Amino acid sequence: MILMLVKDETPWAADLEHHLAPYGVSIVHYKHPLKALDNLAETRPSIVLYDLQDFPRHWKILVKYLRDEFSKDEVIFLLISNGPAPLEEANKALYLGVNGILQYDGNIETLARNIREVFLRYGTFEIENANPKTPAETKAGAAFLPFLFRHPRRKHLVTGTLVKYDGQKATFKPDFPHEVADLAEGQDLAGGSLRIAERVLTLDATVLKNNGQLHLAIQTQEG
Repeated sequence: MILMLVKDETPWAADLEHHLAPYGVSIVHYKHPLKALDNLAETRPSIVLYDLQDFPRHWKILVKYLRDEFSKDEVIFLLISNGPAPLEEANKALYLGVNGILQYDGNIETLARNIREVFLRYGTFEIENANPKTPAETKAGAAFLPFLFRHPRRKHLVTGTLVKYDGQKATFKPDFPHEVADLAEGQDLAGGSLRIAERVLTLDATVLKNNGQLHLAIQTQEG
């Protein structure tokens, strides 16, 4: 079940259920976040989709409540933005345990596909050939470090995890591989945000190699 928090006029809300229906998804639509919070015990969603522009203040309360009870593997929380999300908001999302920030550019099929990619990564959809995670893989994945940065040219936020990190070099696995396909060796990534336990560090990095994952040289560490 998906719990979706949007106003009636939100452009992507009306058609999203149609595009996700083939995966056996049911959607509960709330128009006010506090009512959704009151009914969480009843609805028990596996995914929460939250419109960043509609409700810019309440998402922090909701995601904190969820993370006090459920891990990122148990309940997925996605923010949907109608434009580039402010870096300050993205850092807060990283710290509080949001699974990702998706940008809606007017193409509902692209948004549905990106949501599906997140679902498959966390094993939420049980689809043939989807390769859901085994319990061991899920447990290991919990140790990965959430990392995000702004694309140096297109300026959208790129989210994912550092699957290897020793303080000087790192391997970044993006949530959406197509978002890093054009990043070549030598490309500088400034002002990335890395969460380690209760701290969010600011990192600058340089791409050493791009083979679907980014192999990075870490230049600075602050925070």
